[in-house]
Amino acid sequence: MDDQPSSSKKIQWKWIAISFSLYLIFYLLPLAFAPAMLFAGVWIFCGIIIVASVATYLSKGLVIVEPAIASALLFILLFIIIEIFFPGNTIIIFNRGLFFTVGTICIVFVLSLVGAWIGARAHKLWKSKSS
Repeated sequence: MDDQPSSSKKIQWKWIAISFSLYLIFYLLPLAFAPAMLFAGVWIFCGIIIVASVATYLSKGLVIVEPAIASALLFILLFIIIEIFFPGNTIIIFNRGLFFTVGTICIVFVLSLVGAWIGARAHKLWKSKSS
């Protein structure tokens, strides 16, 4: 009987920080310099999945929840920053209601989980072959 929890069941805060950094650099930076609205619209959804899969692929262990937590934290931070710098704007998320805000964060969380699962599968397939 093993009383110590395995390391795969604990949340690895290091990978939350790494995933958050990856989201800041590789998710927000392309959105800031998006040449067209079509690219921005596609990247808003696909970028979450891609960055989460890359973060999971780069990890040594199994990190599925960590990129999802980082993406949810990023969007919460974005909503707060938007509310601070653009108060009273009708386009902003909080003015549309709490349900819309929570729903958006849940969608981002699920998309990030999908991306992390893809990254874990790629990690299992490609890194095990190269070992």
